[in-house]
Amino acid sequence: MKGKVITIFLTMLVLGCSTVGVSSRQGENLSVNPEVTTKIRAFDRAFFNEFDVYSAGVREEPTALLFDLKKDEYHLPSRFWGSPLSEEEITYAIERLYDQYRDTGGVIPFEPRALNIINYKGEVVGYTYTGLIRILMDRKKDGQLTVFRPATPRPREPKDRKNN
Repeated sequence: MKGKVITIFLTMLVLGCSTVGVSSRQGENLSVNPEVTTKIRAFDRAFFNEFDVYSAGVREEPTALLFDLKKDEYHLPSRFWGSPLSEEEITYAIERLYDQYRDTGGVIPFEPRALNIINYKGEVVGYTYTGLIRILMDRKKDGQLTVFRPATPRPREPKDRKNN
């Protein structure tokens, strides 16, 4: 009897831990990464060199940056992201993202921050740096992942504007 109770307890413990592990990995995808946010805001050149960085939006008004790890076999950006940015372009895009956030009539609703991009295997395969609400992606069971370029949002309405 005592052996059956121990077996049942261990089985429940293993199942509970594996369920928590799977659900916590899924919850990490697109969660804010404060450490990476700090590196991006500090213009950490060594950090930038580990990634191909792509920009969504036009040069003066980027809406998101996609940091795709160079050292892995995954290619994150959909075909609409364009070519990777140079180090100078990365720095300029980060500054412009923050400027748009500070501009009350801008299109960036939240302060730009780094969000984890994690595939179904639980691997961090890159980051997106944005102040937008959502990033659309296609995550495959084999670990492949495609991040779609976000559409340019409409500017926010001024608060003192009256409806006619």
